[in-house]
Amino acid sequence: MEILLPKRNTQEDLIVDAKKIVVVGANGSGKTRFGTDIETRYSRNTHRISAQKSLSMPKEVSPKSMIMAESEFLYGFYLDNIQTSHVQKMNYRWGRNPNTFLLNDYENLMVLLQTEEYERSVEFMESYTSGQSDEKPVTRLDKVRYIWESVLPHRKLIKKAGSINACPAENASVQYNASEMSDGERIVFYLIGEVVSVPENSIIVIDEPEMHIHKSITKKLWDKIEKERQDCTFIYLTHDIDFAISRQGATKIWAKSFDGTSWDYEKLEDENDLPEQLYLEILGTRKPVLFIEGNDSSIDYRLLQLVYADYTTMPLGGCSKVIETTKSFNNQRGFHNISSFGLIDRDRRTDEEISHIKDSNIWVAKVAEIENFLLLEGVVRTVASAMMKNPDDIFLKVKENVIAFFIEQVDKQALEHTISRVERIFKTSTDNTAIRTIDDLTTGLNSFWESQNFDQIYDEIQDSFLKLVDNEDYAGILKVFNNKGLVPNSGVAALCGINPKGGEYLNYILGILKSGSTEQSTSIIEAVKSSIES
Repeated sequence: MEILLPKRNTQEDLIVDAKKIVVVGANGSGKTRFGTDIETRYSRNTHRISAQKSLSMPKEVSPKSMIMAESEFLYGFYLDNIQTSHVQKMNYRWGRNPNTFLLNDYENLMVLLQTEEYERSVEFMESYTSGQSDEKPVTRLDKVRYIWESVLPHRKLIKKAGSINACPAENASVQYNASEMSDGERIVFYLIGEVVSVPENSIIVIDEPEMHIHKSITKKLWDKIEKERQDCTFIYLTHDIDFAISRQGATKIWAKSFDGTSWDYEKLEDENDLPEQLYLEILGTRKPVLFIEGNDSSIDYRLLQLVYADYTTMPLGGCSKVIETTKSFNNQRGFHNISSFGLIDRDRRTDEEISHIKDSNIWVAKVAEIENFLLLEGVVRTVASAMMKNPDDIFLKVKENVIAFFIEQVDKQALEHTISRVERIFKTSTDNTAIRTIDDLTTGLNSFWESQNFDQIYDEIQDSFLKLVDNEDYAGILKVFNNKGLVPNSGVAALCGINPKGGEYLNYILGILKSGSTEQSTSIIEAVKSSIES
């Protein structure tokens, strides 16, 4: 179905032809009013389910005529031909305030379900003749019960005259009125009932469809509801990224803001190169983004999200992914207008090699790996002072320990750097386009190995490392020293009076950063940022 979306503030109107539309945006971006606008223009065939709704389920109800029950369910009042104006619907269903009114239609829903149940039962009984093979009718309440029990298999629903009972799936003798169900169980019943009860080919607008529902069942619930009402068009209004992603095949709309008369929003195009989840998370924050290596439990993320608190910090795994995603996201800058940067480890690269990959949006750490940030002079001095130690004495001892450990590891470090250097030389010097046969490959490999003087590369690297030792170049050593045991071997934790086990030194630094804008947190942030080439 073609839906004309609300008025945009800077661009032409947008018409979407889709069975599912997800409007995702932060709180305050105008999502509820977005749904109200659609209901206003398509009032005859739109049923909107508000985020502000009563979950008070009546213990029992009495049936009415079907035309009265349907009218009160759809419009909030009775009109004998079920035809109404938008103004009347706003007055009765929405209490003259469609954006913030507490929708209280659970009783109307229950009356409709019980009325249809009664009428279909009467029709079946009246038309029944002895020996007929007709199957009993399937009511809306039957559909609600089937979906509800498939989503919540540990519970069963039992239909009664004018009421509904619930019980554990394994013990039907322990029954209780459905009005005593949990909030989650009642909202699941309500949502299913609302959707199965709307007329054919309706537009159904659901504000915050994930509210009060456990994440483990949200996707399953809406998948089943959509399957039951394939004739309808679903429009979801949400700030939940996981829910937005769960609606596969839906048209995604990013709601940015609402100025009182029009919206700033964009349709997310399928050709976007970034993973949808990543893209939506970034758009939802509206802050500049910093792509980093590691994952959401790594030191990279735990430290850098606090250092760069004004950024949305997104871990992507490896270096190449950071570079690739940063470039891809910046290529979309005309669409989203959000700045993005990538931060990569030095990873045994030379200054010349870094100059070839670095651009204004790719930052490179001046330390070999993320753990080395914890040993920056400014960080060590700050922690020592916070622990009431003499920062000069502590840093001098840490420096001595780091240099001594580096001397032990010089040969091994020189070999590892040599291997990395040769690998990168090989990748950049081999022309894959010229290799057509296995003979070409053999010739190319032989030519490459013959052209390299590995001893010379190793000797040059080892000499540069020994020069760092001779000059007691502490910062220079942190820049090239790749070793996960560096922090423990520095002795920094014990020297500062912190338990050296269990990552307590890192936790102490993170605690300082989390404490807010203090002199100590500022010192650590400045030390880390000054060790990043940006």
